[in-house]
Amino acid sequence: MSMFLAPIHFMVYGKNQLQEQLIARIAERAAAEGWATAEALDAYCSHEDRPLDAIIDVSNIHGWLSNSIADVEHRLAALVTGLLFGHPERLSVLEEVAYEEGKKQAAPADAEAGELFQYLTTHLVDGMPCDGVNMMRDQTAETFRWDKTADVHSHYWTEVEGSPAVYQALRGKFIEGLLSSTDYAISTDDGTSFILQKN
Repeated sequence: MSMFLAPIHFMVYGKNQLQEQLIARIAERAAAEGWATAEALDAYCSHEDRPLDAIIDVSNIHGWLSNSIADVEHRLAALVTGLLFGHPERLSVLEEVAYEEGKKQAAPADAEAGELFQYLTTHLVDGMPCDGVNMMRDQTAETFRWDKTADVHSHYWTEVEGSPAVYQALRGKFIEGLLSSTDYAISTDDGTSFILQKN
């Protein structure tokens, strides 16, 4: 196992930190709405903000990052599932939060399709890079097509008796926020093959 950190390791950690921010904002909104106490909601939040090289186990870089992904994915699923239990109408509020968090990280307005796809891959948690979840099919200046080769999210939601569809709804809103400064949107007919193209 390599004992040296590379840019890709910092990228993975950065994506995890963005999801940590989403968890924190959801918890803040839920407390403001009176859905639960701030103390109860804080249990789902990580307050770790040290740089990666200050906290990672350099003797097990891959394992540490994998565990970090699993932890942030599980806490998001548990938090949202708990908030929606018996209150499905709350999803629209959580979608607002996801959109606003994505908008804070909005992609450059003048980016082309391929550049936007790369931007998305540096902002969305999709397992480890070696999982190869997103495989490009083809691209032009204004379109980018890819296939999702594996579902690396659903099991976190089913494990807490939540709905993977809720995750996809929140992810979709987060992506809308990321693309809010552009003329692009993502569409799919089957949840496996995707296209990023101008509206």
